[in-house]
Amino acid sequence: MTILVIADDLTGAAEIGGIALRNGLSVEIVHTLAMPPRKDVQILNTNTRSLQADEVIPHLKTLFKAEFSDRWDWIYLKFDSALRGHIATEISFYRAVFQKDHVVFCPVNPALGRIIAAGLYWVEGKPIGETDFSRDPEFPVRKSGVLEAIGAETWVLAEEVPTAHNKDIPYTVAAVRDSDDLNRWAASSISFGMYAGAAAFFEALLHHRMPSFSTTVGDESLPKPPLLYVCGSNHAHSIRRVKSLHADNVIYWRDIGQEEELARNICQKINKSGKVVFAVEPSQCMEARIIRTSMAQVVALVQDNAAVQELLIEGGATARTVLEALHIDTLWPIGVYGQGVIRNHVPETTWTVTLKPGSYPWTEKLWVF
Repeated sequence: MTILVIADDLTGAAEIGGIALRNGLSVEIVHTLAMPPRKDVQILNTNTRSLQADEVIPHLKTLFKAEFSDRWDWIYLKFDSALRGHIATEISFYRAVFQKDHVVFCPVNPALGRIIAAGLYWVEGKPIGETDFSRDPEFPVRKSGVLEAIGAETWVLAEEVPTAHNKDIPYTVAAVRDSDDLNRWAASSISFGMYAGAAAFFEALLHHRMPSFSTTVGDESLPKPPLLYVCGSNHAHSIRRVKSLHADNVIYWRDIGQEEELARNICQKINKSGKVVFAVEPSQCMEARIIRTSMAQVVALVQDNAAVQELLIEGGATARTVLEALHIDTLWPIGVYGQGVIRNHVPETTWTVTLKPGSYPWTEKLWVF
């Protein structure tokens, strides 16, 4: 079986890679489809979540110039379980590209308390519009009605799994309240054409399509110094965790034009203690893409001088920008350290890169402070 997963950011791609790895499948994360799949699961990171709305379709058209659909047995569209991104726009594009008459979208993650009930999207018992996600710098989710939040008011929100396929309904959002609901949708014998959503729906589909589920987790070795943590998330949990560290362990990004000085300071701290956190000063309100581009330049300068073997990056857009600066185009997931926290080998190097979504908690054994 060969599977294509299309993810809109890098940590989402890595999260899917970890799920596939636990199922005993081989995985590669790529940024173009120029090469045919070399693993059981090929994950394309489109990086569209870091783009402006008017940039998304032109970018996707460059990635999907040719006919690819016969390369894989099935295709999954991975989006954020906090509803961030250009979800409706991208799903519509993929439905046309792959010529599917219907798409089921299921963004929930019950394990993180992210569910749909009474037409609203809930995060840990609160409507999403009343959580930290309403203050996201790039995709603030201020409406809690799930269809309104993704800008798809004409789509159908379904409480129950359909018993027959209705070709007059091109888009269905699965109103999943718990893991039992999730499994009912994944186990349906109805062919929905294409599936989209968060990692939890992909895993449920995989379990039903691959009954010989394996619990293989791959390499469980822990990162060893020198370590560089790059924290590009402004999520409250991340900010609190970094603030709790001793000042000697943290270098803060505060403005552009200081890249060389920051890189020197990071190298000095790495040489002294073997580990450092590079984070954004919480009071900064500069445009997110400017900040992550500058941070990526700093990391590239550090690698030129200190050759850090272990990078741990928080935040998908930040991770993608850092990898671009380091000229890394492919990752091979090798270890799973918690939900969405995936360690990857960089082919043809001795480097490893651990990726973590900004809104997910750190695994304690990876936070070595």
